[in-house]
Amino acid sequence: MAPSTDRQTDEGKVPSRRALLGALGGAVGLPLGAGASVYAGDRRFTDEDSDGIPDDKERSEPFNDRLEALFGAEQFERVDPARRNLLLDVRYVEGTSIDWRTKKSIEKRFREQGIHAQWLDYPREYDRERFEERYGWNVKSVLWERDGFYHEEVEPFVRDVAIQLVVVPGHDSEEYAGLVYSPWAKLLGSGVDGHVNGFSVGNRAIVGERDDRWEQERLVFHEIAHLALCHDDDPANTGVMGTNDEIALTDEEWAKIKAHLDDVRDTSGYDIVLRKCLWERSLDGVTDQFS
Repeated sequence: MAPSTDRQTDEGKVPSRRALLGALGGAVGLPLGAGASVYAGDRRFTDEDSDGIPDDKERSEPFNDRLEALFGAEQFERVDPARRNLLLDVRYVEGTSIDWRTKKSIEKRFREQGIHAQWLDYPREYDRERFEERYGWNVKSVLWERDGFYHEEVEPFVRDVAIQLVVVPGHDSEEYAGLVYSPWAKLLGSGVDGHVNGFSVGNRAIVGERDDRWEQERLVFHEIAHLALCHDDDPANTGVMGTNDEIALTDEEWAKIKAHLDDVRDTSGYDIVLRKCLWERSLDGVTDQFS
């Protein structure tokens, strides 16, 4: 069973997922060690607001200048060590978009909770034909693989300080329009023949474009919230992590997001291994088939 990664904010803290990855890196070696070894040296940085962006970076003019040069001064508000920041680095495949009202609403939801979210549209679209040929609509090849989109296209200096969200068009076929393919969903019997609305691997996610603004916000907010939350954090909730009837999070879910903002630093992708709520229920279903 994977170790729990819930953390308390006072004395008696349970180690963060980043610390667990660092420890496991030395204990189990490759391949987990390769992804986790970066975090073995994390003891040297301070992060007083616990947002995953080290204080020295937040105070650094060159770091802020690089972000401003990448995203543009008109949309990037320089980060500040006196507040909790959440950078949302959103990348679009040619032909897709997210309504400006959706962006403002998601920013507002976080800021009302004391998390200074910044919606940062990446300045260029990715050619659809090239994207489809090279990566397809497979979440594994976009988010996970060593020669996939995340590792080839996302600049290294923003991978550990921002959530990357990739917006892709729907398939041309009516059956899977607006869906992306997940081999894990296929294996575990989720979605429609393995096709899902979106998918998150910790600090990165992919969503299929939605024309309806309410559906769009619900889906995008859901995948961003997966940075810290699982579907079953509050099974009775009717909000975006529960039955999706409302675009809302409970107080408990917001508290967990605030406690886990530094998960944004986990660039290994192995965070999914340490979050049993992402696979436990589905795995039980698979084992039941063979019992």
